[in-house]
Amino acid sequence: MRRGFRYLLNSLLISLLPWPILWLVSFSYFGGDNTEIFGSFNLTWLLSALASFLIVSAILAFNLARLLERWGYSKKNIVRLPEILDENSENVNFLKAVRESVHYHFTFWGVYVTGFLVYGPVKSALFVISIVAKVILLSPLMLPFFVLVVGIPAFLYFTSKGELNKVMGLFAWIFWVSLAFLVLLGVLRFVALHASVPGGYSDFGTFRGLLLLVEDYPIFKGLFLLSTLGVLSGITGYLGTRYGKLLLLALLVIGIVSVFVDVRLLGVLVVIEW
Repeated sequence: MRRGFRYLLNSLLISLLPWPILWLVSFSYFGGDNTEIFGSFNLTWLLSALASFLIVSAILAFNLARLLERWGYSKKNIVRLPEILDENSENVNFLKAVRESVHYHFTFWGVYVTGFLVYGPVKSALFVISIVAKVILLSPLMLPFFVLVVGIPAFLYFTSKGELNKVMGLFAWIFWVSLAFLVLLGVLRFVALHASVPGGYSDFGTFRGLLLLVEDYPIFKGLFLLSTLGVLSGITGYLGTRYGKLLLLALLVIGIVSVFVDVRLLGVLVVIEW
């Protein structure tokens, strides 16, 4: 158990320590009197950092419990996580999954708290939302190539070996990512066309760039078509594992059409600043 506890503690320290060091070094360099940079370095910021830390920790515990369930444990075994890590000390994939989950959650927390420190509460929230939105926005641009290069070969390989669960999981992931993008695209389009963004925040580059991007109809149409094809790819690949390889041809056609749409859309995106 000691080895598992040390591994978990090391993962937490590696994820958390860089942030207070960054704040202290930056505060020492810029000076506490620089209100433009550290105008939010006060009790409100500290309470927000602690509250968001507790929220992220709770979300991390929930996701780690789900991770344990995927590896054959009960969600209730989250309280035994150090012991389970010790039992799986030779399972590199399991240890990596736990470490990456810890890193991702507290990296998100650190970015938000740092944004709060520099920009204030509202702009920091917009900053984090914009980064997450851009990551999701890039996903459909990569999915067509992912389906052709990884999805279809994996479909043929695993169905030939009878391991259908792996193929179903892959195409279910493609479906949910594409569906999430469709929802995000609709929300951003509505905000860009109908919502009123205060002038002080409309100049906030990343958020403003997202709104301008989806406000452009040709770009919006291309992203909408691309994400819809991604949803169809996920459904077709998932059903193909149950109803045979006849749907493989449909999946291939969807993949080729998606690549053409993707290339055309990339040609538009490279000439604009977003």
